[in-house]
Amino acid sequence: MAKKTMTRRRVLGTAAGAATVFATAPFVHGAHAAGKLAVAFWDHWVPGANDVMAKLCNEWAGKEKVDLKIDFVTSQGDKLMLTAAAEAQARSGHDMITLPLWYAPAQTDSLENSDDIWAELTKRHGDTTASMTYVGKQNGHWIAPPAISNTLTLPSVGRIDIFKEAVGLDLTQMYPASGTGGNKELTDKWTWDFFLTAAEKCQKAGHPFGLALGQTGDTANWLGALFNAYGAQLVDKDGNTTVKSEPVKQVLDYMKRLVPFLPPDVFAWDDS
Repeated sequence: MAKKTMTRRRVLGTAAGAATVFATAPFVHGAHAAGKLAVAFWDHWVPGANDVMAKLCNEWAGKEKVDLKIDFVTSQGDKLMLTAAAEAQARSGHDMITLPLWYAPAQTDSLENSDDIWAELTKRHGDTTASMTYVGKQNGHWIAPPAISNTLTLPSVGRIDIFKEAVGLDLTQMYPASGTGGNKELTDKWTWDFFLTAAEKCQKAGHPFGLALGQTGDTANWLGALFNAYGAQLVDKDGNTTVKSEPVKQVLDYMKRLVPFLPPDVFAWDDS
């Protein structure tokens, strides 16, 4: 029997790809015949979410004969980001790690080329979004797929009763539980200017908007939507700084008007 070795790179492929390899290769399966794999995932905020992730991964590992070690690393205090940076510098640690937000490009030289995996995934599911391509593809090669357990947009949510009382707006008319048939007149009036008016009314009623403004991922999520709404970019697709622009000035002016209606400690909020 010809000897068939399983490299760590091939273990990092998709489960379907791995299944094909094992089905066709003359490989004798022991308990952990495909070798060892150490992965680090973001420590999810939602209770029980880590258990679901571990169950899925362990089912895959059992099927593919992989000795799998899973760690869940908190994002509090930037520990997840710092772990990735430290392991890249030491050139040791986990084989796979969840990189928060846009930090994958900073580790380009330490990440495996995954063009082959992406070719299969895009063939199945279609092309990725422009933002995912911008982050995940560096120097012409894919280095990072999206981490589905933490792919968020984090839009603001509103208390139905408070909006009725303080703003005079019934949110259920805009967004009915059925998901269809919303009041178009109301939704058309839902602009950033109206958002500012609603923030002022809620603040005066003792219920200020809770919009984080610290140096965190959650802050970047909602502020990113605001910047995009005005066509404002701090850095363009080529990496050029574009802070000095009229759209950015408009966003800053808007925030000067919005911040007085927010809790005074929003600049210190973390993602918890």
